[in-house]
Amino acid sequence: MSDNKRKIETNKIKNSISNCLNINENKIYNISPIGGMTNKNYKFTLEDKEYVIRIPGTGTSHMINRLNEKINLNLVSSLDIDAKLIYFDVDNGIKISELIKETETLNKITVKKQCNMILISNLFKKLHKSNIVFNCDFNVFEKIELYENILKEMKGEFFTDYDKVKVKILKLKDALNEMNIKKYPCHNDTVSENFIKSGKGKIHLIDWEYSGMNDPVWDISAYFLESEFNKEEEEMFLDIYFNENVDKSIKERIFIYKILQDLLWSIWTSIKECEGDDFGSYGIDRYNRAKCNLELLEK
Repeated sequence: MSDNKRKIETNKIKNSISNCLNINENKIYNISPIGGMTNKNYKFTLEDKEYVIRIPGTGTSHMINRLNEKINLNLVSSLDIDAKLIYFDVDNGIKISELIKETETLNKITVKKQCNMILISNLFKKLHKSNIVFNCDFNVFEKIELYENILKEMKGEFFTDYDKVKVKILKLKDALNEMNIKKYPCHNDTVSENFIKSGKGKIHLIDWEYSGMNDPVWDISAYFLESEFNKEEEEMFLDIYFNENVDKSIKERIFIYKILQDLLWSIWTSIKECEGDDFGSYGIDRYNRAKCNLELLEK
């Protein structure tokens, strides 16, 4: 990015912060981008204290219910597992929160360290076993239908054999319904980048856009899938979380959820690419993995 474009972007962010917090722009400084797959995030300093502003990415308004997100974030604040929320606009999705000090954003390698597995297991249990009742359910089949409709409206392309795969996917819905699974508060997007470790050794879980009542095993499954756990690593974490009391149905659900997660995020990728983003082979790779695992499930 050229210096001129960077200056324009910085001024735009400074103006957004000023409008959100109703303060003079001169009090805002040290604005710098800090990444994000869907949204744009910037840290900034205000009166010697650091914050993060999230600017929602293109097209997220029809995929994310911001009112649910705000309500759920306020509920989560009682658990002290995310940064303190300062500002949230349900109309445009802009969010400002305190910056977690001396942080390390975990990655696919560091989330697998045993010390971090223990911390993440404790965080999961704190969330899953809390008395919180989120403002919405996370139903993957409803999400799939929503994303399908969005892709159709955008006149986007589905994968060539999608209709055949969808028939198999709906059979998984029947299988899960027969299990009578109870729902608890879940994050539902447990990619490694959403785990932030502070300088004090505490792990926080950020980005609650997909939060809702769901099967806690979904969070565990996504944690495994997104960070490419091998079988031994999965067994280690399951023993930690379930105190070495892992029944067969849990592993069955993990496998089913991995298939559903791959399918869901493959459609999400198709939508984002219709909006001009380039994810390379990310979408088709996830779709093909879902198909392969569906075949394994049928054997």
